[in-house]
Amino acid sequence: MEKEIKRKAGFHISPYLHSTFGEILGTLIYDGTWVGKDSPIPNVNGIRKDVIDGMKECGITAIRWPGGCAADHYHWKDGIGKERKRRLACSGQPNDFGTDEFMELCRLVGAEPILVANVATGTPEEFADWYEYCNGDADTKYGSLRAQNGHPKPYGVRFWGIGNTDENVWHMAFNDPKQYGQNFLRFRTAIMHALKDVQLIGLGLSERHETYGWVENFLEYVTHGKRWKGPDYLSVHHYIGAAKGRYEACGDAVEYSDEAYYFTLDSIKAYQADIDLHRIYIAQHTSDQYPTKICFDEWGLWHLDATDETGLRQRQTMRDALFAGLSLHVFYRNSDIVEFAMETQYANVLQSLFETDGEVFVKTPTFYAMKLLKEHLGNDLCDISFGIEDPMLDICTSISPEGKKVVISVINKSLTEDKVIAVPECLSGYDIISAEEIAPVCVRMENTAEHPEQIHIENVNNLEPGWLKAKKHSMVRYCLEKGEKE
Repeated sequence: MEKEIKRKAGFHISPYLHSTFGEILGTLIYDGTWVGKDSPIPNVNGIRKDVIDGMKECGITAIRWPGGCAADHYHWKDGIGKERKRRLACSGQPNDFGTDEFMELCRLVGAEPILVANVATGTPEEFADWYEYCNGDADTKYGSLRAQNGHPKPYGVRFWGIGNTDENVWHMAFNDPKQYGQNFLRFRTAIMHALKDVQLIGLGLSERHETYGWVENFLEYVTHGKRWKGPDYLSVHHYIGAAKGRYEACGDAVEYSDEAYYFTLDSIKAYQADIDLHRIYIAQHTSDQYPTKICFDEWGLWHLDATDETGLRQRQTMRDALFAGLSLHVFYRNSDIVEFAMETQYANVLQSLFETDGEVFVKTPTFYAMKLLKEHLGNDLCDISFGIEDPMLDICTSISPEGKKVVISVINKSLTEDKVIAVPECLSGYDIISAEEIAPVCVRMENTAEHPEQIHIENVNNLEPGWLKAKKHSMVRYCLEKGEKE
């Protein structure tokens, strides 16, 4: 085994790998985020305090809004000022929560805002106006409007998505990637004077695509054979779960078989395949002078109970937590090119962090998985061999920039066996200072309003120097620090 820790050059684990996504959909915004300033539910300027505190607790660093699909039907001017009315064509939901409220949410959480422009039903001019509203000085046309609405200081929004996959790829440009390429360039040109201050997210693929050649042709159209700058990021969307055709073997959200459990966790390899594929596209069609990275901006499980009739709510068990942990491990291992990864979505929709219903607030298994692993953020990935080949174990190791702290996370997928792992020789100068685990007695447990903490984080007791332990169907995170004497 190695006697020194090998830091993987260029693999810095971006804090933005713990991002999330909020769409004007179901009850994510109205009840899951916005309750109004006069609500008896504790709030800060109308935004649920429990959601604010929860996102801070699990380390959320960026939030994407207003979609998703909703982005390509959303007109931002409907959601500012005092007079706001809902529009049926734009989700039919109220516009009480608009740009200024979203910026307040990001400020309170300490998260970077990511706004998605309406490319399908909007115009480049509308996008340029929105950019100016967010980033213009108070003496500009829309910056002054923002100031009139009580926000004199520019928001400084740096990250902008140019449309969402659904409308722009699946429906509008299914066989015509050049059409989206034209739109991308039109929208980019609309803020040409500000490009040095922004990062633009263009559209990559998702699991529903059957449009082979779409990304390559889009990139080629924009970069003209690597001569011009492409998008700063390519977005990737991929949901796994029984609601998605080829993943029907995942089974029920709670009453799944052992075979469905293993099939679901094994399906994580599709995320690695997505990343590998986009690496090829980026290498073939963009220049090192104008680097393009990956924004995995929708990931998660989509269970059968998440339908339009249920507002896309779904139940979660320990399997969802393990799925989240394995997904994050994939993103950490590809941190040279994956800079954003957005769990979908943060409240009440799909693999959410929280479930709310009036005063009820429940932290999901996915919340605890993200909280457990946030110690990796800002570290450099390590290339450490533990000397074992066990398909049931997934281990990720990172080291702090100054080298004083090492973080090891171990996911044990086995439904029947606890695991014990020897600490490799290269870590002999480090002491285990803390260890926490998510290890419920039953893998099908879930957190509910009546039992909100059946799945939670606990301290690991009886630590043994030189050994790491992981109970069956669990995830555990160890923090090590360099001892006084090496």
